[in-house]
Amino acid sequence: MEKAEYDLIVVGAGPAGSACAITASRSGAKVLLLEKDRLPRHKVCGEFVSPESLSLLGSLVGEKRFASNPKINSARIFYGAKVISLAIAPAAQSIPRFDLDAALLQTARDNGVQTEERAAVREVVSGELFQVRTSTPSSEKTYSAKAVVNASGRWSQLTQFPHGNQKWIGLKAHFCEAAPPGSVDLYFFEGGYCGVQAVGPNAVNASAMVRADTARSLDEVFSKNAELWRRSRDWEQLFNPITTSPLYFRRPETKDKGMFLVGDAAGFIDPFAGDGISLALHSGQLAAHCIVPFLQGTCSLERAHQQYQASHSKRLAPAFRNAARVRMLLSAPSFIRSMLLSLAGTKPFSRALVRRTRILTTDFH
Repeated sequence: MEKAEYDLIVVGAGPAGSACAITASRSGAKVLLLEKDRLPRHKVCGEFVSPESLSLLGSLVGEKRFASNPKINSARIFYGAKVISLAIAPAAQSIPRFDLDAALLQTARDNGVQTEERAAVREVVSGELFQVRTSTPSSEKTYSAKAVVNASGRWSQLTQFPHGNQKWIGLKAHFCEAAPPGSVDLYFFEGGYCGVQAVGPNAVNASAMVRADTARSLDEVFSKNAELWRRSRDWEQLFNPITTSPLYFRRPETKDKGMFLVGDAAGFIDPFAGDGISLALHSGQLAAHCIVPFLQGTCSLERAHQQYQASHSKRLAPAFRNAARVRMLLSAPSFIRSMLLSLAGTKPFSRALVRRTRILTTDFH
């Protein structure tokens, strides 16, 4: 069984894991990035990159990498007969996960990160050095590291937290649509919602989160909102729909079995907040910034964990709390939802709503 030693092992090569690996490697760490599948591949994702994360993304992969991608200048909320428009300024961007993951993984390799795909992590054992056991289609390997970051997502061999009884599922596909608008459109209905936005001059991403008892296919999702049903009738599907489940919500956690938790492994935020990719990138970078001093011998591993937890709680956790409050209101009786949507149409309330479901980025870099 092969053995190798690293300063840092990152499990999961999505936005959170890649951001962490790139940041640590640029600081001089010897980093191994493990991914259980092949990248890139389509994933259930709204593919909305909020303005708060665009500068960080540019610092990771280069400012020009996604410069030509569609800009998202507004959000439209469709609920029953109501339509609410919210300005997004500065503009967000639409970046397919297929392209985003490919760019981040290549950047990691360009910055000296050792990467292993199709390497499923079976076990992580803490000690003076962490022992990370993996299996591939052809062999088993064990790696050692001073620190380990779990970026494997909300549910994996390494991420299994208690959850509630209500089960949600995610569905996604791309469709042809002539000249889609420069907005992210959120279609709400009883038991879930679907987001639609441009991913190209004549293509849109449709990504939904629904209760398992509400819908099992995108056609079922589209039928739940009259306006979405009308819009989708002329769409031509570009690839087979993909699904993910289960989706559960819980309070964010930053540490488990000695590992740093980043991205969805730390906490899954409501997709309607539009902060999922931003939280992944920022939590990955933030963890790296806290780990590097430990690797350089200027603080203990426990101190690094404490600093990460404090920074995560201050800068990222408020977005989770406020998004959860909005989710609760959306599940409230219809007259409360109607009042909320009416308030959302006013500029002061809409600005406060957007601000409170965004992360605090001051002094991240």
